[in-house]
Amino acid sequence: MGFSGLAARAKRPTLSTRLTEQSKPGGMEERGLYILVARLKENQKIKPGRLEETEFKKGVYLYVGRAKKGIWKRVGRHLKKKKKCFWHIDYFLRRAEVREVWIKPGLLDECRLVSQIRRIYKRSEIPQKKFGASDCRCAGHLLYLLGARNLRNLRERLALEKLETQ
Repeated sequence: MGFSGLAARAKRPTLSTRLTEQSKPGGMEERGLYILVARLKENQKIKPGRLEETEFKKGVYLYVGRAKKGIWKRVGRHLKKKKKCFWHIDYFLRRAEVREVWIKPGLLDECRLVSQIRRIYKRSEIPQKKFGASDCRCAGHLLYLLGARNLRNLRERLALEKLETQ
């Protein structure tokens, strides 16, 4: 399924992944963390915004992002093919294919989630310093997973919900 199909479904999640809006005045949309599981089919040189151009290895990447509000809108935007590049991940996704989306409603500390992933998945690397992390002090929010195959166990250990796209 292409980006547009995923994007459409991200805007209208299936019943198994639908989250109720927060019970705040004005019906603020759900907030939380999300992970884009992306794959590069071949090595790529990418210049994400103001960061320096970097050679990214072919393989599987996890991008940990945060939506303070409107998680569905944010994920849907990331999955669109045609968009103005704003975030570092926008530049990366011009070349990579999103394979899955995982979510964690309510949480907003992406740095902690990146640390958890690195503790669990020992063969992970931060391919570019400060990628997705220009507003915090951690090394980066994009992880390269060396030799990644089935990530279901990782997702379950992190208690993340997979966004159903079908």
